[in-house]
Amino acid sequence: MRHLQTRFWKLLGLALTSSLLVVFIYTQPSFLKDIGMRLSGTQAAAVSTKPIPQTYFGMHIAEPFRIPWPAVPIGSWRLWDTSSAAGLPFWPHLEREKGQWDFRTLDDCVKLASEKGVDLIYTMALTPKWAAARNDSSPYGDGPTAAEPKNLDDWRNFVRTVATRYKGKIQYYEIWNEPNLKHFFSGSIDQLVTLAREAYTIIKEVDPAAKVVSPSLYSDYGALPWLDEYFAKGGGNYADIIGAHFYIANDKPPEESLPLIRKVQQVIAKHKLEQKPFWNTETGYGNKQDNAFYSDEQSMAYVARMYLLNWASGIERFYWYAWDNRNVVTMLMVKEDNQTLTGAAKAYGEIQKWLVGSQMKKCQPDFRNTWTCELVQESGKPAWVVWNSQRDDLSFKVPENYEVQQVQNLYGEKTELGRDRILKIGSLPVLLSQ
Repeated sequence: MRHLQTRFWKLLGLALTSSLLVVFIYTQPSFLKDIGMRLSGTQAAAVSTKPIPQTYFGMHIAEPFRIPWPAVPIGSWRLWDTSSAAGLPFWPHLEREKGQWDFRTLDDCVKLASEKGVDLIYTMALTPKWAAARNDSSPYGDGPTAAEPKNLDDWRNFVRTVATRYKGKIQYYEIWNEPNLKHFFSGSIDQLVTLAREAYTIIKEVDPAAKVVSPSLYSDYGALPWLDEYFAKGGGNYADIIGAHFYIANDKPPEESLPLIRKVQQVIAKHKLEQKPFWNTETGYGNKQDNAFYSDEQSMAYVARMYLLNWASGIERFYWYAWDNRNVVTMLMVKEDNQTLTGAAKAYGEIQKWLVGSQMKKCQPDFRNTWTCELVQESGKPAWVVWNSQRDDLSFKVPENYEVQQVQNLYGEKTELGRDRILKIGSLPVLLSQ
């Protein structure tokens, strides 16, 4: 995918140095305490009492018309960095010249999503060169620009055209991608608030059932001040759902994304927007430019823990990046043949079996960094997911009040719990159930 090779994903490999200072109490990192300050003890976050839906498991698919559809279930598909022979489905390729529309890629994506039974989130971002206020470059070569439209009517026409054509077929519209990064949006926050207001008004007029997702910021690089200003200027009024991206450094475990999630939630709460659903519309692992690669076992551990921890943090959808985009990230779901599942995909499929239909009552670490997530399964039976974020050989005695007899790993293998109720745990979560 030549058009993605220039993307500035070196940002992905930089550490979140301002938010990850660690002070130890016993052996527990201080960020684990910080996460739960609005609750009690060390609980990770305000866990939703809703059953976990299939739609929680979102995905990015770069080349859906060249490779097989995912062999594990996905609940929702975000149309970003998705391509066909006709280009990408964003505005610069839909309307390369004013009034000259080419809907082939977006039509095909909408048709495929309908056939596969998944809903869509369509990201409205970047501006065709002919409509742009400036020719500010984006990661997508000649044509798509990072600038705002110079004429607001061109933006209005784009939004109305898409919302009308896909009424009832596209369920969610996201206003811009990572606008706190200049190579995605070089305009001002005021200008983006205006674009969001116009898009929201038109979408609600044309397709009242459709929902609008706020601009999803990139996890660092001024994200928090940017979001604070965007909401202060009224941007939250033009969204039904709050979106964000939570990339962390290549060498950081999933648990270290939690302070960042919490800080974003604090900004949301400051502007009294916490009642709106909160989505992670893009996160993955492994910056290709940094040559960051992971074993199948590490990929399994990270994917499963990311999905457990995001739900535990109050995030209602999580779109993994990516199924197949080899130009950008390395923790992918398929190997080079685009058919053989990686450890990441196996974990993505298995953790769904554990979670979909279940309720999560709580999810928290102890002083040894052993995490336990308590579930009520769809059947009404209790279950627990257990792992340790620091060690791979820790003896864990299953408490007597856990009415469980079975241990299941991310490979789908099941064993009976021994009489001594002691098992070895590590970075790979295990499911304890009846």
